[in-house]
Amino acid sequence: MTKKQTSMLLAGLIVASLGCSSVQQVKAGNNDGGVVAGLCLGAAALIGAAGAVAWYCSETDDQMIARVDTQYRDTFGQYQEDMICLVRLQGYASSSYNSSLMTESVLHEFATHVWNKNVTQQHYRSAACKAQRDLQSCVEELRKRVRKLEHKHLHYEDQQRLRKMQQLLNKSEELLKNISWFTNVLETHRSYFNLYDTIDVIRSRYFQEMSILESSRYSAEMEIKRSIINRDNGHYAFRTFVINIKSDISRLESDIRALANKYPSKQQYAYQVLDTLVMIKNIVVNDPRYQQELYDWEQAELQRMRIEAEKARARAEQDRAWAERNRAWAEQSKANAMREQNRVLEERNRIERDRLGNNRQQYNNPDVNVNFDVFVTI
Repeated sequence: MTKKQTSMLLAGLIVASLGCSSVQQVKAGNNDGGVVAGLCLGAAALIGAAGAVAWYCSETDDQMIARVDTQYRDTFGQYQEDMICLVRLQGYASSSYNSSLMTESVLHEFATHVWNKNVTQQHYRSAACKAQRDLQSCVEELRKRVRKLEHKHLHYEDQQRLRKMQQLLNKSEELLKNISWFTNVLETHRSYFNLYDTIDVIRSRYFQEMSILESSRYSAEMEIKRSIINRDNGHYAFRTFVINIKSDISRLESDIRALANKYPSKQQYAYQVLDTLVMIKNIVVNDPRYQQELYDWEQAELQRMRIEAEKARARAEQDRAWAERNRAWAEQSKANAMREQNRVLEERNRIERDRLGNNRQQYNNPDVNVNFDVFVTI
């Protein structure tokens, strides 16, 4: 849509809106005023939508080419190497493009490839899916623009621009096909990649304790406890450790259930890690110091709750004292106001008495009496 056509469209819609406003004013006293008002509201909504469309369509061909080309280059630069890596791991057979045929070894190697980028599997998958959606949106918009221009008689420069758009569309569609397959693999095997992340986090977090336990040394239990104490110098090192490891065990169990028996090797390894975590947890739980920490923490929590209750009561007493002071202040203010009102009334009465006294003095004046007598005689 050219800028001239856009301007004409907006002008026509504005004129229609003004016409609706005039009709509404003329028929405001009729029973159909609500219908007219509804029509005018619809016209206003149409103008808003048309304005948004006009703004969108105001993008020139060169601007669209630049925007789509930028999206293409960004997507290509971020994921082309990773897509080649995944295809190379799977092999170049035609079946490699079937996301459901990915083997566990390929998935493990590619998950490790992503891990080496220092990014989580979830974040990587989310970013790749967003890039695929953005590229797809650009391709659809470019395809519509190309089809519209293909049916027009164009000058030489416009024909050159159209060929450029067609070339960009072809390579963008090819990249879109590849990244769509790529993101489909990531989504299809989401549970595998999530479990990979969880195991990686757990092994990093409990690497020392797991290494000690796997060594099968006679002093393994004592070394594990010493490792926990050295890592956490707090008052409740064992209690904190048990809380954290229970949370990680629950997360690992949830991710194992999500596999739905699709990846037997990964599932078996995950169960081994789970058993190791449970053994470490039991070693700590069975230590008398853990039970003592629980008791000490409960006593400290009760003491804290008592202190909080005392503070709450003190705050309540303070609030009541403030309320009493405020009430006393309000009553004192009310009493002061009444005294001031009485003083004003007394002053008014005094002035009135003085005025009446002056009137009586004037009444006793002889000149006043003569005049009064004359007035009465008349």
